[in-house]
Amino acid sequence: MKNNLKNTTKTAIKTAALLLTLSGMGHGGTLDEVKSLWDPQGISGASSASRRDGAPHAVTPASQPRWFRLSNGRQVDLRDWKVVLFMQGKCPYCHKFDPVLKQLATQYGFSVFPYTIDGQGDEAFPEALPVPPEVMQTFFPNIPVATPTTFLVNVNTLAAYPVLQGATDAQGFMARVDTVFQMMGATGNGQH
Repeated sequence: MKNNLKNTTKTAIKTAALLLTLSGMGHGGTLDEVKSLWDPQGISGASSASRRDGAPHAVTPASQPRWFRLSNGRQVDLRDWKVVLFMQGKCPYCHKFDPVLKQLATQYGFSVFPYTIDGQGDEAFPEALPVPPEVMQTFFPNIPVATPTTFLVNVNTLAAYPVLQGATDAQGFMARVDTVFQMMGATGNGQH
């Protein structure tokens, strides 16, 4: 199963890179950054541990789809996805980014599951949950721990995909979300 996951991941990355290159929509830097964050061995293979350890649980989607149109014309139903945020209450980058993320969640209709590394929330996410060590191991197996860090998590499969480490503006974050969804497009996860 691990070999199938590796092969699927490699195929998905190669296909997405080819599609982004041919379409002219992707920027090498963004694609390279997302590829460097994407390590599904430690993330998507840990769905059962995530349930036991307090990570986002699968939920029943609402009745009406919340479509997000990608730059390639495909659509993703945002009911199937949750943004998982790792933040710190005293992080200046979190203070800059978290209100942007909260506003985007309201605008696009996706939900955010905030974890705090230092045990404190901030103005945008005052009720952030302290992150258990098992969740840290699941989400950060081969990437540095930095805040803010965001992942897209499929609420049906609990597969997780890194989006961004660090602060950005609304347009930058949604461009990264678009890139990650397109990279996953080769595997058909949650796309229509």
